[in-house]
Amino acid sequence: MTTKITDNVYGCLIGGAIGDALGAPVEGWTHERIQEEYGTLEEFKQYYMPYSKTEPGTITSDTALRQYLCLAIVENSGRVTPVEFADVLQKHLNPDRVWINEEIALKKLIGGIDPWKAGRGSVPDNKMTSAITPVGIVNAGDPVQAYQDGYNLASVLQDGHYRHATATIAAGIAEAITPEATTETVITTMMEQSTGIITRGIDIAVGYAEVADTVGELIDILYDTFLDWRWPAVQWDRQKYKRGEVFSASTLETVPVAIAILLICGGEINRSIIEGVNYGRDSDAVATVVGSLAGALHGADEIRSDWKSTCEEMNRDFFVELEDDQDADFQFMAERLVNVIRAERDKHTDRAEQLSQLLEG
Repeated sequence: MTTKITDNVYGCLIGGAIGDALGAPVEGWTHERIQEEYGTLEEFKQYYMPYSKTEPGTITSDTALRQYLCLAIVENSGRVTPVEFADVLQKHLNPDRVWINEEIALKKLIGGIDPWKAGRGSVPDNKMTSAITPVGIVNAGDPVQAYQDGYNLASVLQDGHYRHATATIAAGIAEAITPEATTETVITTMMEQSTGIITRGIDIAVGYAEVADTVGELIDILYDTFLDWRWPAVQWDRQKYKRGEVFSASTLETVPVAIAILLICGGEINRSIIEGVNYGRDSDAVATVVGSLAGALHGADEIRSDWKSTCEEMNRDFFVELEDDQDADFQFMAERLVNVIRAERDKHTDRAEQLSQLLEG
C-alpha cells in the first residue's frame, strides 16, 4: 500500500511538472497555431520565458511555486497556513524563477504585509492554482479540509473567485490519490467542493466534454464559447484575443478546461497531458493541472518513462538551489510527502483517542 500511495503522489508531482515543461514552448499560442507548427506537440522543446530556464524539459514558475509549497509542508510535517508558506517563500523564493505577480507578493511579505491578505488586488494568474496540489496530498481522503486549506493558502497570492478555483483543485487531488478514486469521482468531488462562478464554469465545460465526440471538437467549442474575457488588457481587441495575441491566464478558464480535458480523455494520463498542451493559450497551466490530477489518479508508473527521466534530469539544479541537496528531485519530494501523510494519520489517531476519552469521561 505504501508503494501505491508513493507512486500516486509521485505521479501527481511529476505529471504536473511534465505538463508544465511540455506546455511552456507554446504558451500563448492558439490550438490552430500549434497544429500548423507541430501537428501534435508531445516532445519537450526549447522555449523562452524571462523567469525560467529554457532548455527542453525544464519547468516554469507553475512547478517552481508548487515545490516551494511542498517544502513548507514537509518542513512542518503536516498541514500549513499562509504564515508557514510565506516563511518558506521569504527564505527560499528566487524571484528570477517566478512571474511578476509572485515577485510583488514576495515584496509585500518582506514589507510586513499579513500573509493572509498578501494576495489582495493581485493579477488573476494561474501560478497558485497550479501549485496547490500538495495541499490535496497532505489532506488525502479529506477534500473538505483540502478545499479549506487551499482557499486559505491561496490568500498569499490570489484574491476573489480565483482562490475558490485553487481550492477546488486541492479538493480534487485529495480525492484522486485515494484507492477507489475514478475520473468521475474526482470531477464530482470538485463540483461538490466548489462555489459560485467556479462551479458554474466547471459545469459548463464538463457539459461540453460530455457532448463532444473528439478532443478536437471539444476544443473548437471551448474556443467559440468559453474563452475567459476578464484577463486584464489595457486596450481590448477581440480579434487579437481570438488569434492568441492576448490570452487569459485566469483560473476561471484554466480549471474548467483542464477538467473537461481530463474527462474526455477518460483520465488517461499521457493523453490528458498531451491534449492539455495542445489546447494552447495558457498551455503550461492547463497541462500542469490536468497532469497533476491524472498523475494522482493513476500514478507515475503509467507516465511515459522518457518524459519522467528528462524532466528529473533537467531540473536537478532547481532542487539543489531549493534545498542544497544533490539527491533531491520530484521522486524524493514525493517520498517525503508520504511521510507527512503518515504524520497526519498519527495526529488524527491521537485526536480520536482524545475525543473518545472526552466522551467517555
